[in-house]
Amino acid sequence: MDKQEAKLILSSYTLENEPSNDPQFDAAKAVAANDPELASWWKSQKQADQSLSASLRSFEVPADLRSALKVTIAEKERKRLRFAQARKWFSIAAAFVLCSYLFFEYGIDRSDDYTGPLAQRAFDYSVDGPRLSYFDRDTSKLQTWLTQNGFDLPDQLPPKLLALEGVGCRPLDWSQEKVALMCFNADTVYHLFIGMENDFPEFEASEQIGYAQQDNGWTVSKWRDQDYLFVLTAKATVDEMSQFLASYAPGNDPLSAIR
Repeated sequence: MDKQEAKLILSSYTLENEPSNDPQFDAAKAVAANDPELASWWKSQKQADQSLSASLRSFEVPADLRSALKVTIAEKERKRLRFAQARKWFSIAAAFVLCSYLFFEYGIDRSDDYTGPLAQRAFDYSVDGPRLSYFDRDTSKLQTWLTQNGFDLPDQLPPKLLALEGVGCRPLDWSQEKVALMCFNADTVYHLFIGMENDFPEFEASEQIGYAQQDNGWTVSKWRDQDYLFVLTAKATVDEMSQFLASYAPGNDPLSAIR
């Protein structure tokens, strides 16, 4: 060990805190014992550091300094609490803004705001995701609920749709009279809209069921039966949709429908 290495080690032990059984310290102390200059330096360093330590221990902290420190600490704590409280209120405000946005964006039912021809209106509403008023897997209960809520359903509805599992239904204020919406589950949701002919005089469809494939993978089917108008929408192909309208013949006596 050279003199410089010994000096670095000895400088760490100037306050009567010499370690025991430390080979590096023992080697540094041995170098100092054979180097009068290093020994003198270490002795002066120990005297200076120990004297300073004794002075610090005998120094009495002024009472006003203690008070000032307490005030400073208390003020920091108040600032921390104010910051925490401000952060809390900011979080609440941000949550309120988010909830307000979600409420106005999704909480307000704008289902009755759709305009335009019945088929286009039904298609747009289906793509946006309809909001239903009543849910049940039993399609007969969907019909009963609509009837109890003031909608006069036709005597004949597509039997293969009614045989599916129901999702839900609702009335829509799309005319002077309500439009009924019934939804069915067939891996994808089929939306059946039922309106009255008098409310949509410009509805272009006959008792012959027509299909129109949309660019986004949806299909829209429409027809009329007696005084009722029908629009069926689903994210499905024409072939997939037509199978659920098979055995259904608009304009015929419902008792003659093949079930």
